[in-house]
Parts: sequence; C-alpha cells; structure tokens
Amino acid sequence: MPLTNVISWGRRHGQTVPIEAELLERVQHVPGVIELFDCITVQGSFFMIMELPPGAVSLASYTKSDHTEPLSMGEIRRLFGKIVKTVHNCFLAGVSHKDIKPDNVLLFRDESTGELDIRLIDFGCGELTEEHWGTFTGGTHLYWPPEFVTNGRFLHAPAAVWSLGALLYHMVCRYDPFKSLASVRRASPPFPSTVPRLCRDLIMRCFDKDPWSRPSFRGILSHPWMVGVQQQQVPCFRLETARVFRNSNPKPRREEGQGLCHVVSRALSSIRWPRLYYEAESRIIMCCIFGNWKR
Repeated sequence: MPLTNVISWGRRHGQTVPIEAELLERVQHVPGVIELFDCITVQGSFFMIMELPPGAVSLASYTKSDHTEPLSMGEIRRLFGKIVKTVHNCFLAGVSHKDIKPDNVLLFRDESTGELDIRLIDFGCGELTEEHWGTFTGGTHLYWPPEFVTNGRFLHAPAAVWSLGALLYHMVCRYDPFKSLASVRRASPPFPSTVPRLCRDLIMRCFDKDPWSRPSFRGILSHPWMVGVQQQQVPCFRLETARVFRNSNPKPRREEGQGLCHVVSRALSSIRWPRLYYEAESRIIMCCIFGNWKR
C-alpha cells in the first residue's frame, strides 16, 4: 500500500506501521487469523508478507463458482463455528475486524486432516476496541448494521454479530442477504425453502434491530442449530452483560469517600471482557437512576 494512503498508524516491534499491521500483530496468537511474517517499506510503499495456504480461495469465490460443490450444512456449521470463535478471540485481544464478509475469509483444505479450514484476512478497516463506539472508514456498506445506516453509530461486538449473520446467510444461500441500504434497515431478507428452520432462526437473531438483543458470540455457538439440539437458551448481549456484571461483584460496597459511580466503575474494570459493552450499559443504567447524569 502507498504510504500516502495510510489513514491511521500504529506500532509494531517498536516501529511506526499502518494500523492494519499492528492489529494483525495483536491477534497472531488467534487460531484462524492469517499469519503475518514480516513488514517492509520500499520506495514509499508498505508491504506485509503473509501466509498463503495452498489452494486457498475466498469464501465468496468458492460459493459463486460453478465448479465447486455447495457446502453441506454440516460443513457450513463447522466452518461458521470456526469463524465465530476467531472473531470472538480477536475481540478478547482488543481488536475489532469491522469488515467481516465472504471476501475476507479464505477457504482451503488442510493437508494434514483433509478438511476445509478458514483464515480471516484484511484487517485494513479494523479498530482497537478501547472506544465504546466504532467508526467505519471503509468496508462493505451492505454488511453494515442498521444502527450505523440509520444513526451513524454502532457498538463493535453487536455490529460484528450482524455481519456474521450476513456471512452465514451467504454461506447457506450462496448470495448476499441485502441488495440496498433500505433492505438493511428492514432487516428481513427472504429465505429459500432449503434453509433449515433453526438456521433461519439463528440468522434472524443476528439480524435483530436492537443491538443488545442480538446473540453474543457464545450465544451463537450455543444456538440449537450450532449444537444440534432442538431447544437451548441463547444468551444475548444484554443478558450476558447482566450476568457477568452480577457475578463480578454481587454486592458492591461503598468505601469511605467513594460514591456509587466509583463502586460501579470498579466493578466494571474487574470484568475480563471487552469493556465497551459494560461501560455503555452502565451509562444507560446511571442515566435511568440519576436522570441527567454526567461524568
């Protein structure tokens, strides 16, 4: 990439690099992320040397090709589960990909097992999850969540779940769920009759217009379609936030010279989870308790 096109900069091994290189470095330990070998600058351009699995093609190319057999529901379930775990672990490392789509998932056959495997690529639109609200500096507009289309704002993890729902739709239907931003706002794509009922249920849960009602990453992995059962509780972000907050500090105690806001803030800081969900939720709770509450 030309250095003049770099919008944001980061640090890698003590050197200033485009933010994409820093984000990739932060998630190199995550299974399913493309491996970054080296970064070099040559004549005003920046190069990243990454792995290329043998025979790898993008998921978009695979599903659109007439020369490949459609993925079975079992393969889709297994591969989608790997993608969800990869995205979740990236969040635990403090990185939001922000451009999850079929073009950014490599599909290849593992030579040791003979099974299809995945690699998540292209963190160029990514962002650190230190801020509650994310921003889009690119990406694919038909994979944006409706809250961004309508209000220009979004929370990182619920937006990722929306994109994962669109990705799953593409995997089972072999085409994208939305054709325009108006259809994104409606969040009600048509389904072929061949899509199983439980699979449709998971996709539509990911397409919930309320970001806090979408399933969490663990909720996706525990959905009945993913685990092969008929009924099972699917935790959403709101329920999981409440559970983790309650377990982290069941009875916050006010210390001398400290107010309730400080106690709640300490409880939130002890949670081993991306803080953006809980800080945003705590602000809403404080507003409900104290009215026009300000920090």
